[in-house]
Amino acid sequence: MLGDPFSDAADTRVFPLLSPTEEAVREALGEDYAISLGTMTSFMEKNTARVPLSLDVGIFDWLTAGVVVPAVQPETEFAFHFEADSTGANAGFGPGGGAASGFLSGLGTSIDAFGAYRDAACSADPSSPECTDATAVLDDALSFQSGLTAMYGTMFAPLGWSAAGVALQARLSSVAAAFEAAGVTGVPASMPLANTFLTMEEILEMVTEPAFGIGAAHPLGQWRALWGLGDIEVRTDARLLESGEPDGPRHIVAGAGARVRLPTGTQDDPANFLDAATGDAQIDVELRGWMNGRWTGRFGLWADIRYGIQLPGTTERRVFDPNYTFAPMSSQLQLDWNPGDYQFVELSPWFRVAESLTAVAGYRYYRKGRDSFTKAAADATGSVQGAGAQDPEILVPHSGASSSRVTFGMVYNRAGTGRDGATGGPLEIRLLYRGVVGGGGGNVPKAGSIEAGFRFFRGLWGG
Repeated sequence: MLGDPFSDAADTRVFPLLSPTEEAVREALGEDYAISLGTMTSFMEKNTARVPLSLDVGIFDWLTAGVVVPAVQPETEFAFHFEADSTGANAGFGPGGGAASGFLSGLGTSIDAFGAYRDAACSADPSSPECTDATAVLDDALSFQSGLTAMYGTMFAPLGWSAAGVALQARLSSVAAAFEAAGVTGVPASMPLANTFLTMEEILEMVTEPAFGIGAAHPLGQWRALWGLGDIEVRTDARLLESGEPDGPRHIVAGAGARVRLPTGTQDDPANFLDAATGDAQIDVELRGWMNGRWTGRFGLWADIRYGIQLPGTTERRVFDPNYTFAPMSSQLQLDWNPGDYQFVELSPWFRVAESLTAVAGYRYYRKGRDSFTKAAADATGSVQGAGAQDPEILVPHSGASSSRVTFGMVYNRAGTGRDGATGGPLEIRLLYRGVVGGGGGNVPKAGSIEAGFRFFRGLWGG
């Protein structure tokens, strides 16, 4: 489901910015700790309206050239809910710099005093039990101090009443008892920790406010872009073989074609986690072969095979582990991009219900190879320079995909002359449903689409 990355625990898999806090608490506790701000639930549905304006011109009766200019509008429906309670949350915002610095100062003074005690014990007899025990206590206290210093350097901390908060207080008491046994006092009685759950408003602010490191360009809510231009396609098709009569019981037509998609669309905004692209914005070159055959009066088969070569281009991505929901804005980077080639196979048997009405069913398989990414020599966009970016290779496993779709629909064809002798321009109307039934590789959502099309035929020359 598209909403899955925005559901479940609000932990480091959702907010990587929580990782330093989690690691610091583990160091301070000396044991495992998994941070969570609460529980998220969400629903997401993406819709794309695509209106291709197509013009085809018959150069000869066997050769056609055309162009497709698509207008595209992506839209995302998104419902988000966050809840923090004692069963799902164990952390919140930290206590603030003033309280933290006062506590760390008191703890540091006590550790320095105990360090002087240890030095004196070891100077008298480095092999004595007193020296060994004092060194172990000091090392433990220094590790505890290091973890707490790192934790207070982040924006988050365990809740005081959570299991981790209670364990931290217990460790502080243990350090104080060990110090007091050596005559060192002044260890703070308690440490400041988080004292309130986060609210939904604060979670939403974490996503958009740059201070938290995510810097989303759009909040978690409905998203609808303006109509934009997709990748314009220039194509040509040639009929290479024809067998049988068009009106006879057996008729087969086969041909080949080529098309080029131009980089006129726009890629999705890496800072908008709800955005969708109107195109790839790089050049594709595609070769195809097709066949439409009828072997009885009513039954036939349409077949289409394509191979596409996607030429290199550039892209801007957040170069971070795709398994994390909100990649930090510091990972945004301009990349040189070499998309993988793709293959497409479609087999669609059809049945002529009436002279002008045809029922269509079909299967479509699509496979795209993995992309390759390298850091661009220079970032000309003026965006964040990727100080927190990972190796672009981390994007490769999620860039390849395959999918299987089924098709059902009807096609209406009106010939130029009706049975009553009345003439009119030929017309084709089609209404098709396509749905994903399987997939593999990268993210292949369970998607469905409805395709409605109209084709009008007009003579330009020669009658």
